[in-house]
Amino acid sequence: MIRLRYELRGEGPTLVLLNGLFQRLEVWNPLLPWLEGFRILRYDMRGQGGSEAPPGPYPPQVHAQDLQELLEVLGIERYRIVGHSNGGVVAQSFALQEPKGLEALVLLCTTPWLDPLLRAKVQSWAWAFRQGGTRGRVEIMLPWTWGRAYLEAHPDRESLLQSMEAQAPSLEAQEALLEGFLAMPDFRPELGRLKVPTLVISAEDDLLFPPHYGAELAQRIPGAQFERLPGLGHSVLAEGASQLAPLLHSFFDALTGPKEG
Repeated sequence: MIRLRYELRGEGPTLVLLNGLFQRLEVWNPLLPWLEGFRILRYDMRGQGGSEAPPGPYPPQVHAQDLQELLEVLGIERYRIVGHSNGGVVAQSFALQEPKGLEALVLLCTTPWLDPLLRAKVQSWAWAFRQGGTRGRVEIMLPWTWGRAYLEAHPDRESLLQSMEAQAPSLEAQEALLEGFLAMPDFRPELGRLKVPTLVISAEDDLLFPPHYGAELAQRIPGAQFERLPGLGHSVLAEGASQLAPLLHSFFDALTGPKEG
């Protein structure tokens, strides 16, 4: 197992939080005040934050294997997963392995496949990165990452760019992460096998993964619920944790079965 930077805190049912691409575990900080009553496991995926960055690429199935090994090392047998963006892609890859301890799944602002438009978006990030390094990448990513209302309320563009740069891993790791995301499989044919209770959430102003991706996810997963968050862009954790939290609590409160983590 590679070295992963993680944090395990709190008491209650175990909630595993999966970060988006290039993000550190601190991205979940705005949501934590609303997650009292859960034991929270959050970590930097390989190549991100303080975790090890071996040679890439890092496709979703590699991240999913890292998650399985981390759960085994920590002795966590029952858990729910919330995956945001690429974390939601990894969550799908992991859930399709039918792990025994998975009690519930939340897929947040994510996609079940890489359609031509999404591929073109991410390929533009890769091109900008290869031309201009981290700064070039975040310049291109900024309008896809934040919602209109958030950008209107935070007009200091340079500050936003610097905050995105601050999360960036090494240049080699960024390349491996981009290549891995672009190698994601099409999960759609397999999603009908999922039996775990699932909540899919999209943000109305998410330009990266517009709500039709979430709608298709929910349609293909048996019994899945689908919700939309109005007025928010892709970075829902920073933009609207207070809007997101009630949806999570309503979903988890409705679950039956063992509550021990």
